Amino acid sequence: MADSNKRKERPDGARQGNGGTKRSKGGSGGKWQTPHQKAKEASRGSGKIETGDAGIWATCARNQEGRATEELKAMLEECAERFYGIVPGSVEQDDDGESITDIESSIQREMASMGKKQNFDSVISPVRLDVQCVLFFKIRPPIDPVDFVHRICMEVVSTPGIRRMRYINRLTPMVLMGKATEKGLEEVGAAVLNEHFNLRESPETPVDDKGNAKRKYAIRPTTRNHTTLKRDGVIKKIADMISDVHKVDLTAPEKVILVDIYQTICGMSVVGSDWESLKRFNLAELYLNPPRVAATAIGAIPQSVTANEVAAVAAPSVATRNVES
Repeated sequence: MADSNKRKERPDGARQGNGGTKRSKGGSGGKWQTPHQKAKEASRGSGKIETGDAGIWATCARNQEGRATEELKAMLEECAERFYGIVPGSVEQDDDGESITDIESSIQREMASMGKKQNFDSVISPVRLDVQCVLFFKIRPPIDPVDFVHRICMEVVSTPGIRRMRYINRLTPMVLMGKATEKGLEEVGAAVLNEHFNLRESPETPVDDKGNAKRKYAIRPTTRNHTTLKRDGVIKKIADMISDVHKVDLTAPEKVILVDIYQTICGMSVVGSDWESLKRFNLAELYLNPPRVAATAIGAIPQSVTANEVAAVAAPSVATRNVES
């Protein structure tokens, strides 16, 4: 009789009934999501960084990756429209100017124009990462990542007192991504560095606007979630690729070589001598302590900036109060 009072057990030892293991509140292993949750996750990005990609790394406030992604995406899209004439995707219209509401016709029209239509989604797209405080946006032609980030920073400098980014800190442009191996680093370096330096293997000597090919440079590597390539090894590898006609100068370089290594991929770009004066492209630092400029470039003021924000530029006392507007 005692045995009959015992609770039955499953073959695997798990009890049935109320005494069994409780399901997590997430349900279905946390796979099920509401439409709002799905939309929020989608805004963080998808896909992965691949060899041959170009883009922009961004650092952000801790635990604010979602808001930072939305914030940066909005700013990049606005700047892409003003800097490069890239317009947002909108409702397609027929030849008579009437909106196409028929789904089938719209799909056919989209297929016919595929490869020709440029919009934000085709040139700017976030990639979801599994690391805190770091974002990555893929950037495609006609946008040049270095020029794009530099113009954004110059715009921040030209409009002191106007803070549009609350969660974004540093932006780092990447001209080309490759595999995070010695061979991959060498391949990326050969493609990126050849436009700015005379390489040991190349007989061609690039000449800058002043006719001077002897450029001073510095190498600034950053590594995240990666252990194979060491910092000193990366610096030596890149320096060995560059001809001795160019000299290393860590205090006043004419060119700065940025290298970012993340897990199994690495990227590289070459920025100008004002990288340091522009706070290494750290928007948060530029907002707090912008470098001096001769005059505010009125034409560079973002179209989304309000009249109150523009007035704040001319009134330092007001700017202080409206810095977070």
